[in-house]
Amino acid sequence: MPDPESMVESVADEFGLGPVVEAAPIPGRPDVVKLTAERGVYLVKPAIRAPAVDLYERVARTLRQAGIRQAEAVRAPAGGLVSRSGHVVQEFLPGQAVPRPTRRQTLAAMRHIARYHAALGPIGFPAELRDTDTVWTRVVSPEYLCDALPRLIGRPAPFGAGVSSVPAALGLLEDRLPSIRSLSPQLVHGDIGPDNVLMDGDDVVAIVDFTPFHEPVLFAVATAVYWYHVHGHGRLDPDAIAASIAAAGPWTDAEFEVWPAMLLREALRRLATPLALAVETGAPVSASAGARLAAVTTITDAWPDLVSIAR
Repeated sequence: MPDPESMVESVADEFGLGPVVEAAPIPGRPDVVKLTAERGVYLVKPAIRAPAVDLYERVARTLRQAGIRQAEAVRAPAGGLVSRSGHVVQEFLPGQAVPRPTRRQTLAAMRHIARYHAALGPIGFPAELRDTDTVWTRVVSPEYLCDALPRLIGRPAPFGAGVSSVPAALGLLEDRLPSIRSLSPQLVHGDIGPDNVLMDGDDVVAIVDFTPFHEPVLFAVATAVYWYHVHGHGRLDPDAIAASIAAAGPWTDAEFEVWPAMLLREALRRLATPLALAVETGAPVSASAGARLAAVTTITDAWPDLVSIAR
């Protein structure tokens, strides 16, 4: 396995980027390198499965045609999208992630999410990706959550008495499964939060780290609401959440009715992920699980307020 420096040199040569001027890992993402070369600035990151690489190129092209910025995938002179070392190259976009966005920035992100997914609607979802079976695809399923999470939460984990909110949350989710199933799926970005939205002041530059799922658009919006308004917040602000939901719309009556359950589903999948990974790998449960359990509790405690937003 080549060392990072030789990998970057090799990728730059293979993709015809010119001599390397500077290369450094992205903070918090040691597997992603910002590469400054003679011909521009790029990101070099490990390739995901081939169908996802091809899908990303289609997504970028479709968004560009709709006037929405997305980092372009770079093809090697020979035509390939994946390097011999298993990496992809994308243009580096300007802008900055804002971990604690203002309300104005949050609403700008929500409006962008609406435009973004309206553009993605016509793109089909590859069957090869739909049939993928991993921890990350399993925990998205509400049926999996209702069946597996009681067992996962019962394993040794740093929770204590806080797990008492999980049965109530699963009951709320299970009651609303028919409504969730009634929503039409499409290609969506399934991991939108402040860390994945590049801003220039109060304007959105682009949404990055595209994570494809075949789900209703409300799934993507619930993901964003979770990261912007729930995770790490001890108490919810229903007015701020209502403004975000409205900005990401318009919504049908059926979508308004089911959206709190989609938010709860998102919180439960985020909790289930580190627990399921610990079972699969044998590693200790990630410390992040505690904050994710707290988010589930926050939503169940605020459930009447969240439901009232739909009325």
